[in-house]
Amino acid sequence: MKTSRAEVRVNYSSQSCEIPPLVRKISAAPVRVAAILIAFLLTLAAQAFASSDITVLHTFTGGDDGSYPDSDVVADAAGNLYGTTQIGGRYGAGTVFKLTPNSDGTWQFSVLHTFTGGADGGNPLGSLVFDASGNAYATASSGGANGFGAVFELSPPSQSGPSTEWKEKVLYSFQGGEDGGLPFGNVVFDPAGNLYGTTSIGGISHIGCLPGCGTIYELAPTHSGQWKKRVLHQFADAFSEGAAPRAGLVFDASGNLYGTTFEGGDNEVCNGYGCGTVFELIPETGDQWKFENLIDFDATDGATPMGGITVTPDGSLLGSTSYGGTDNAGTIFQFTQQSGVWSFATIYNFNVFDGLRPAGNLAVDKEGNIDGATYQGGTNDWGALFQLLPNGSEWTENLIFNFPVSGTPVGANPLGGVMLDGNGDLYLTMNQGGNLDFCQPNSGCGTVIKFGRP
Repeated sequence: MKTSRAEVRVNYSSQSCEIPPLVRKISAAPVRVAAILIAFLLTLAAQAFASSDITVLHTFTGGDDGSYPDSDVVADAAGNLYGTTQIGGRYGAGTVFKLTPNSDGTWQFSVLHTFTGGADGGNPLGSLVFDASGNAYATASSGGANGFGAVFELSPPSQSGPSTEWKEKVLYSFQGGEDGGLPFGNVVFDPAGNLYGTTSIGGISHIGCLPGCGTIYELAPTHSGQWKKRVLHQFADAFSEGAAPRAGLVFDASGNLYGTTFEGGDNEVCNGYGCGTVFELIPETGDQWKFENLIDFDATDGATPMGGITVTPDGSLLGSTSYGGTDNAGTIFQFTQQSGVWSFATIYNFNVFDGLRPAGNLAVDKEGNIDGATYQGGTNDWGALFQLLPNGSEWTENLIFNFPVSGTPVGANPLGGVMLDGNGDLYLTMNQGGNLDFCQPNSGCGTVIKFGRP
């Protein structure tokens, strides 16, 4: 039996959001049925072409290497890849890993840090970000001094040797109150070296998010070597605010921050929890920030975004929703700005056969095409890799890979986003699959893969 995400996850939050089924148009629209069936047959034909372009860089075993990676991978200037696993490792609380390319085309896997789940943190869900000195920064969704997660720094060894472990320093431990708790996403640097991120709980409590609806925070380095935390915004669930952000933030060229919330906004939809929002945080004089909500999703235009925002070279905003849209299978959306006003558009609706539940961040290539992955759907319902190509005022989907049944040996169910290199190749983590002898009954512990473009 296929393992769902809930079956392999720690209980992040008491909140839930079951999206009411939308009225599917398949049965009432024979023309649409025919179009979907044609697309389904085309994906079968494309599968044979694409399968030879997948390279498995690492298969997780659930042992010291970790299991069930949720996040994107990131690369350094030397082409090394870095990522996190949510559980597994020596203490079962997750790992930070590195993949180093070898001259023969293979990759060397190493563990940089193993979480204990205690004061050092545990269960990382977000990706890493690096400073100019090569130190890595990220969040742990649990652990820390108070058990509500932490922001940490990893520093590489000063001298090369047999040990691959990096030195960890906890920059801040969340308290679960007004300061927030359970950070899901990554942190991001500003030019001054301050870090910014979100928490999924804490802050202001509301009937839809009693542990608190989440926060946006800043961590600033001080001369003493400590980091000073400041809450920039506390989400209020309703009142066009949003709740429970599941992703980190991103800056645009003007220094504005953007992000998504998984719930909240208009609490008349999505079973009273709200379908989520997209927000903007604008710096003002006096070290203050102005919060602006850009949209309350209502399920017809999308629902429950899990991934963050991607800022395109022309300043547009891209993102995905994991549900909602024409067939309740998720959407890709875009914000464009004219005369200082944001304009929203749903640029693609998934129909299950071409993907279901996009969960991670998107990438934009040199031609302006959008690359991404879906957690489910596709020909085999184990997820898919897709590309959206601009076609005048519309977008056309190219379903470039369907993950195979059970994900063997490639992996299945990608939860993180895709990383695009200079050659147009894609890198991402698979949350399950790989070797089905490991992890929960016949689920596999996940993989890291490369999709090479011809």
